Amino acid sequence: MTVHYRRAARQTVPTRQPRTTICRAIVSEAGRLRGSALIPIHAVCGLAAGIACGVYFAAAPYDPGFGTDAFFQILGAFMPLMVAIIVALNIETEREAGDMANLLGIPSRRLGLTAKIMVLWILGLPALVLAALAFRLPMALADRAGTPVSALALAILGIAGGSLCLYLLAIALAMRFGRNLTIAVGVVGTGTAIGSLGGLLNGLYSHTLAGAGPTGVSRWIPFTWPARFGSLGIEQALALTMPGGDGLRVSIGVTALDNLVPCLDFTLALAVALMLWIGWFEDLHKSSD
Repeated sequence: MTVHYRRAARQTVPTRQPRTTICRAIVSEAGRLRGSALIPIHAVCGLAAGIACGVYFAAAPYDPGFGTDAFFQILGAFMPLMVAIIVALNIETEREAGDMANLLGIPSRRLGLTAKIMVLWILGLPALVLAALAFRLPMALADRAGTPVSALALAILGIAGGSLCLYLLAIALAMRFGRNLTIAVGVVGTGTAIGSLGGLLNGLYSHTLAGAGPTGVSRWIPFTWPARFGSLGIEQALALTMPGGDGLRVSIGVTALDNLVPCLDFTLALAVALMLWIGWFEDLHKSSD
């Protein structure tokens, strides 16, 4: 009796490499922030700004509505500096950890860069919310929290939306020129934002809607948008308490639109330019230098 043995064919099953997606890139980027100093920096800055301004305006003899408007103008005006510091520190850490290998040494630099921008930008949103809550608490305890919560939310979204282009700009500056120049530009940006509103606390002292005032050439300057949009979020509610409120709200809408169009155009153009630029970027500020 003849027994035939059939040798089992060995089939090699190709292993599928996990596809890199924007969600995976964002999760990976967020994971690298675990234990980073950036998270406590956001929390401390948000709490400090909110509590300090809240305690001051709760006790100061100013109209609480204009005090709230002034607070969000301050938050927005200092966004260029804060964004510059946060982004510069993050890029410096990436450079020291391995010459930005997590950004430049991955299969898709564009996905890595997009993830980094989104994570840093989203990280700023809880800090703004924390600042607003810390501000509102002492105002509420002093029975001076008359501004609707919806107006606070609109102001927060306005500051966050208006600052996205600042993250894009700061990323480009930090990668190309390094930390010091990036922070210096942030300082200039904050000064520009304050000047665009007629000076710090101008509306509070003059009892006017500084955010809704004429913007002129400032509507084309990215540094001014967080302060402008944050202020307009409060002033659209504040206008209802003033004579000629309907006319003031129309003026606020016109100002918002005048700033929104260049903000969207510039942010989109800068995002496209960054995606094209990152493909051939070579780091000239390596940590080993």
